[in-house]
Amino acid sequence: MTSFIKNSWAYFSVILSLIVIIPILTIFLFLFNTGDDTWLHLKNTVLTTYILNSLILLIFSALGTLILGVITAWLVTMYIFPMKKYIEWLLVLPLAIPSYALAYVYSDLLSYSGYLILIFSYITNYEINSINFYSIYGAIFVFIFSLYPYVYLLARQAFIAQSGTYIEVAKVSGLNLLSIFYKVAIPLARPALVGGVILVVMETLADYGVADYLGIETFTKGIYKAWFNLGDIVSAGKLSIILLITISIIISLEKALRGKAEFTNNTRSSRGFKYFSLNRYLGFTALIICCIPVCIGFFIPITTIILWSIKSINNIDLYNFIQLFISSFSLALLAAFICILFAILIIYGVRTNSKIAAPFARIASLGYSIPGAVAAVAVLIPLAWIDNIISNFALQYFNISIGLLLTGSWFALLFAYLVRFLALSMHSVENSFIKIPISFDYAAKVLGKSNSSILSNIHARIGLGGISLGLLIVFVDVLKELPATMILRPFGLSTLAIKAHEFAIDERLGDAAIPLLAIVVVCLLPLFILARGIRH
Repeated sequence: MTSFIKNSWAYFSVILSLIVIIPILTIFLFLFNTGDDTWLHLKNTVLTTYILNSLILLIFSALGTLILGVITAWLVTMYIFPMKKYIEWLLVLPLAIPSYALAYVYSDLLSYSGYLILIFSYITNYEINSINFYSIYGAIFVFIFSLYPYVYLLARQAFIAQSGTYIEVAKVSGLNLLSIFYKVAIPLARPALVGGVILVVMETLADYGVADYLGIETFTKGIYKAWFNLGDIVSAGKLSIILLITISIIISLEKALRGKAEFTNNTRSSRGFKYFSLNRYLGFTALIICCIPVCIGFFIPITTIILWSIKSINNIDLYNFIQLFISSFSLALLAAFICILFAILIIYGVRTNSKIAAPFARIASLGYSIPGAVAAVAVLIPLAWIDNIISNFALQYFNISIGLLLTGSWFALLFAYLVRFLALSMHSVENSFIKIPISFDYAAKVLGKSNSSILSNIHARIGLGGISLGLLIVFVDVLKELPATMILRPFGLSTLAIKAHEFAIDERLGDAAIPLLAIVVVCLLPLFILARGIRH
């Protein structure tokens, strides 16, 4: 009993982790369900298409973001060229624009009457038909230029952490900068690069908006169609299992590729590398290379969205827009607070006794690798089961028909967000708490302080920066989330992301612009904080 009380925080952490883990495990119950004619039809007709399209998207998106992210990170880390101090944080800005927004923008700009086509025809005096952007190639383009900052950020961090001694030894050995790049820098940065590419792959597999708008059959879109269009939860569950197995294989490959390739840099003994100056021509070339992804991924889309907003400003229903903004803001803020609260309690429980709590916390932190559509299906299963028990009990003993209380409610939606985004807040909180010496805890306990007091008076205050950042990150991701919200939203609830997607599907891009602009403006706040950290 004494041991249980002593480790009560660790056991509480385990319980909170299980709340997130159990819905994911329930999906695998569909393995024991043979399914009906709908599943057989899907398996014989579109399953192969889902697999091939998803594989093509993730392979080429991963390659494209890897090349673009590594090259830009290497240039801003190693060389001096014009406007470098601005470029190094401007390269992060495409993260502020949802991938589906890029799909809306470039499908219009590259149409027959699109501005880019007209400008190209005017400059070259060569008339060109519209480019077929509604294809898998268009989706790859969108993913590369919206997701490359994941690779850029991790690659740049890895390059900065490398000791200048390695570079100097390589130069003394007769290697030029190009050889140093792929023989020294890339191998040392491999763990970070693999991590960045895995993030891109996860985001690509989780996408619904781009695939739906461009008409590409992928797993996430298939899960949504199976549930909403066909009304078959079994087929949606089986597709979710296949996607989860695919993600598990990818995570296993990541660990195998990383192996023990974790390199440390002893800052006391190592020397910082010096930047290499480029001549005017090469400096201008480096500037152009870095500006291309920023322009394609941020400035062209945001300019287009602003122009659309100006044109459609008279068509806006201000009352409905305010309602949309309030519901989106409230939902995202509430989800962020729930995620950060769970993260604080779980991570602190791990801190009190890592042997008990850490394994469960690690499993719970895998949630971000689960697409929103899968998280929605995972949440539906246990909640529907609980709803049926409550409904049958009320009908049997009180003769009252109460319907479904949990499914189709804010609770179900917030639960899905918790399963999906808890990992993001856990990462921020863990990075913040790990910097607090364990001696602080011991000293507080000697003074008779309880674990609750230590958490609220020491960890929460010292780790406020990391907690705030985790709150902002989850807030932004929930604001942009599409598939989970579309599947689980209560009747009558809409968000900025859903409304923008509905307008875009109806080819009302001007009306979609104002909700998109609101999302981008809100998303810029945490990115500016991140950019400030990059500059310093």
